[in-house]
This record gives sequence, structure tokens and C-alpha cells, in this order.
Amino acid sequence: MVETLFLKWYNFLITVDLSLWENVSVRKRGCNMSENNLTNPIPDPEVPTGPKLQEPRKPDKIRYTLRRKGFLFSGALLLIALSILFRLIGYWGFWSHITSTTYTQVFLPVLCALLLIVFLPVFANHGLWMTAIPIVLEAVFFILETGHISVWWVKAVSILLYIVIAIIYTMTVFGKIPSKWPLVISIGVPLVYHLAVQDRTSLLEASSPDTLVAWMPEISAMTFVLALLLITLALVKKVTTYGPPVVDPRAELPQIRDLKYVPEELEYHSILKERRERKKAEAAVAEQTPVLPEGEDFLMDDPEEISPPAPSSEENP
Repeated sequence: MVETLFLKWYNFLITVDLSLWENVSVRKRGCNMSENNLTNPIPDPEVPTGPKLQEPRKPDKIRYTLRRKGFLFSGALLLIALSILFRLIGYWGFWSHITSTTYTQVFLPVLCALLLIVFLPVFANHGLWMTAIPIVLEAVFFILETGHISVWWVKAVSILLYIVIAIIYTMTVFGKIPSKWPLVISIGVPLVYHLAVQDRTSLLEASSPDTLVAWMPEISAMTFVLALLLITLALVKKVTTYGPPVVDPRAELPQIRDLKYVPEELEYHSILKERRERKKAEAAVAEQTPVLPEGEDFLMDDPEEISPPAPSSEENP
């Protein structure tokens, strides 16, 4: 009786101990039970984890350069130099009486043109965004030129147009616009409209035509805009792609040192082909050569050709 009770009690203790051990092991799989780190989960090694998230791909970097060789680049530099010359001719003698108009009508456009002549060759391949400085200053000059326009909506549209051109040019040379054609359209369309409509109307409706010297400031401004159009056409886009590294899957394959099989299309350029042809030639020669029996040095073509020797006279009785 006592032994039975003892065995039951012993089995009960073993069952409780096993259940407690299973609970502790499950908790250890779910989290770290150490005193230093009680909240960091420990992944179960039996549970497969998902693939690691790849790093976000960098966007492509766009930058523009100028094509130095060609008519566009050389023509743009020539037109900018002519705009300075026409400006100085139109305001010839400005140094004798310098006013605020002299700074806005002479010094500012001449400074922009000189900066552009220096920046274009220097920063043609690297740092083309530096040319945005004289272009923005030239836009300020054109905005100041709208002061003599009497119609308010024409003045507002002109100011907005100059601001838009400066912004588009700046964003283009900084690589924020992936194409140069928005800049070409924003410069070319107003230039054609100005020459074909406004200047033509001013020439035809004028009661007394102005002299050529009086038209020099206007010619200088249009020459600069035409040079800017040529610069825009000479832009070349270069894209730097930041993609994942290209891994050649063949690099992970084991290298085969000795090829036991060569495809037929590669046999013409293999050493195995030459060896095979040499063996075939040797086998063909061996088939044509007759095999001699053992103990004989040669094989007679016709046995009758060789007759036995005639008996000598000394042997006859």
C-alpha cells in the first residue's frame, strides 16, 4: 500500500516537472529572459524568416553638358559678344552722364553677357549650373525693361514669362527636368512672336522711323535671347544610373578544366578534332598495309618467279 502511494506521488512530480520545463522553453523561444534585455524577441530557429528587404534604389542622376564642337556653341558665344557691342553702340557716351538708368540699361546686361562668355567654356562639362547666375540676372534686366509698357496685362504676362524662363533654365541645368525641350519652347516661341509681331508692328506703324542707333538696344536684347536659344539646343543630357550590381551567374558555376565532350559546332577549333583526324588517318594506313606472318621478313608477290638453283657440274658423277 505504501509503495503504491509512493509511486503515484513520484509519477505526479515527474509530470509537473515536465510541464513546467515545457512552459519555460516556450517562453525562452519567444523572448530573451535575461536580466539585461527582457524585451528583445529571439526568433525561433525552426520558423523560417522572410527575405531581407532590399535597400531603396537611388534615382537616376541627370546632368547636362554643352557640346563645344559645332556651330551652336561658337554661334552662341559670337552672338553674346555682338549683344555687348550693340548695347555699347546704342548707349554710346553713357560714361559722361551716369544715372540709375545707366546701371540697369548698360552695366547690368553687359555684366550678364561677360559672365556668360566666361562661364560657358569653363563650366561646359562640369558645373553648368553656374550659368544660371547670369541668366537670372538677365531675367531681372528684362523685367526692369517692362517699365515702359502701358498695358497692364501685357506687362504682367511679360514679367511672368521672364520668371518662368529663368526658373526652367535653372531647373534644367541642375538636372531637375529630364528634357531640354521645355526650355527650347519657352525661349523660342516668345522670341519668334517678339520678332514677327511686336517689332514688325513697331516698324510699320511708326510715323517717323527710328535710326539704326536707336534700335541697337532692342537688337542687343534679341541677339542675347537668340544666343540663349542656341545654348539650349547645344545641351547634352547625361544620365547616371544607380542600379543593383550586375552579377554574372556564370561566376558561381564550377570551372570545368577538361572537357570530355565538345559540340560539333566547336570541333573545328578544338585540339580534340585534330587528334581524332590523326587517329583516323593512322587507322586507314594500317588497314591498307598487309600483315606479315611471324618468321618472314617479306611476302612474295609471285612464288613461281623464284626457281630452284641448277645443279653444278662437279656434283654430277
